[in-house]
Amino acid sequence: MFRSIMTMMALAIGLAGCAGPQYIPLSQENAKKIQSVNARSLVVQDEVIARADPSTVSAALGGGLIPALIDASVTNARQTRLQAAMDAMYESLEDYDFRTIYWPELTRQLHEQYPFKVINVVTTARAMPAKDVLQQVQNLKDGEAELFISTDYYLSTDLRSLNIITASSLWTKGAQQPVYKNFLKYQSAALGGGGEQSAKAWAADGGKPFFDKLKEGIDETLAMLSIDVKENAPASAKADKMDVKFNFGENASANQKTVKGTLVDKRGERVIIRDAAGSLYSLLP
Repeated sequence: MFRSIMTMMALAIGLAGCAGPQYIPLSQENAKKIQSVNARSLVVQDEVIARADPSTVSAALGGGLIPALIDASVTNARQTRLQAAMDAMYESLEDYDFRTIYWPELTRQLHEQYPFKVINVVTTARAMPAKDVLQQVQNLKDGEAELFISTDYYLSTDLRSLNIITASSLWTKGAQQPVYKNFLKYQSAALGGGGEQSAKAWAADGGKPFFDKLKEGIDETLAMLSIDVKENAPASAKADKMDVKFNFGENASANQKTVKGTLVDKRGERVIIRDAAGSLYSLLP
């Protein structure tokens, strides 16, 4: 399970162009060259998963086969416990597919809100090899651009928060790297006290709390996708600095992490901020 999870993320990141800097802002010069956009959306998984914190014994002991085997065993055991806690949730969410919810909304909002004219949206559960990406870019006509979007979603290790992470990149004809690239990260408000209690809370009323946050996460992700490539942000927003606490569950820690960044937009109670590396986050302050 854990290996397949990491494979999903590797495929998602790879589609967006993993080489080079994590964040490439779209320059006005490149934006002026774009007249139309074709979009390709990758979502590998259908149902939500939880991600166990990986064991770090190998790193602490300086590597080696035995520590690596210990890490694999510990991580798999953690993942098994998480999946067991989610059994009740899966019963209420039976037969749902994230892609059937996400892709229609993605297509609609790209056509209606994306800063460039979107001609076509292709949806797929299979990643495109890097060589095929470059070949497709070579085949673009003048004024055309290709937008690659890969989306992954999961519950935090304590099962309290829904996280949606999207890697996006925009390519123009003949480019060897994208003219725009970034990561967009959404985290929901925490629900329940953690573990099986949170899993049952997500599943209540036929899964309504889960589907409500799923819809919110999709809306926030698509808002960030459009905001990130717009040429001009309000000057006042650029000047506002914020510290927002969050925990994507990437490391075992009882304390929330703090992301420090620049305020980009306010949407109801939520804020969109850009961290020092350029990534956009939609979080509750």
